[in-house]
Amino acid sequence: MKSGKNYKPKHVLFLTYHLPLENEPGAFRPWMEACLLKRAGYEVTVITSGIQYMTGEDIRPYKAWCTEEVVEGIRILRTWAPKHHRQSLFRRIFNYTSYAILAGLASILKVRRVDRVFAGTDPIFIMPIAYLISLIKRAPMVLDERDLYPETAVALGVIKPGIVSKFFFKLQQFFREQAAGILTATPGIKRRLIDYGVSPQKIFLLYNADVFLNNFLSSSGESSLSLHKLINKKILVGYVGGLGRANDVLTFLKAAKWLKNFEQIGFIIIGSGEKREEYINFCKENNLDNVLFLSAVPRKEARNLIRQLDICIQPLPKDEHFFATLTSKIFDYHALGKPIIFCGSGDTAELLQKSGGGIAISPEDDRALAEAIKLLVENPSLRKKMGESARQWYEKNINIEKACAIIQKAIEGNNL
Repeated sequence: MKSGKNYKPKHVLFLTYHLPLENEPGAFRPWMEACLLKRAGYEVTVITSGIQYMTGEDIRPYKAWCTEEVVEGIRILRTWAPKHHRQSLFRRIFNYTSYAILAGLASILKVRRVDRVFAGTDPIFIMPIAYLISLIKRAPMVLDERDLYPETAVALGVIKPGIVSKFFFKLQQFFREQAAGILTATPGIKRRLIDYGVSPQKIFLLYNADVFLNNFLSSSGESSLSLHKLINKKILVGYVGGLGRANDVLTFLKAAKWLKNFEQIGFIIIGSGEKREEYINFCKENNLDNVLFLSAVPRKEARNLIRQLDICIQPLPKDEHFFATLTSKIFDYHALGKPIIFCGSGDTAELLQKSGGGIAISPEDDRALAEAIKLLVENPSLRKKMGESARQWYEKNINIEKACAIIQKAIEGNNL
């Protein structure tokens, strides 16, 4: 980007519902994007919710409808929202709409010059506000399509196919048409948008891979927890992530039930979500003493815990919508050199085929998952080979410079 004595960097207003920092649990993508924008030379203001989306707790630095802080040169505005939004659908919608309305108000009252409005498309309630702000500020709008809405809501059963879902789809299509650029998190999302008629020239793929993770790998220490001691098992098979509808953790637990008599295998689940109690009750009802639950932890700690795992699992529901899914945990598993078993098809299966970092099986097939786990447990040389291949793929394909160039192209469009 340009520089000089009188040069003012372009100002990007970033609207994102969640923004977990390094010391918080949850998806790193929004904070990574903010850091990449800063690194690319932009002035960055982020407006986010004051509620931590994984824990449901209020994390504002002080009590106000909109708080302000500066972290690593990035201005962060956090708006009020009701706590514990996962307790009911009504509370969740109220939480989302509260953020959307107050984010719009903060954009007008607390942010002056804006050159670009950059918005995460989830929750869908933020999109009309983002578009309105782009008109008021006379700044082009750039979208970050981390997932497809309303398609994801329909696949998860939150919205039924019909008039409402069709309305939301047409509304989202309108915003895509108005956007100057679109970032997508997976190749499948990019293909789907092109099928919808969005111009390929304004779509840019930015993986859900933490480009700053290599810095962590060279400086991180050991976890304060020893998973082997906590569960007293030799081989650890683990899942790290959300315990909601978007991940089929129940199939993982059913596989643990099949392997209950294999005394050397322990199953680790690290995460939080609305289905956590349901999963714990399943283990109690089936006397599964080979499963250990840990709550969601900050990313650094989560990755130190992943280091202790021998096999990492990613189970997705059996729905064609999830063919376009590439979760951040898959990239963390690759970066940390762990063999992976994926339950599903599509983008993740294709990535594992390219990287050689693991195997893909049918979704929601607990017997097949149990057999795959057993195969890797009984073949340590195969586990080692997969782990090494996963790490090599990550080192070759994920880096800060590439990510900076991608996000800058999306922000600048054809002007770069």
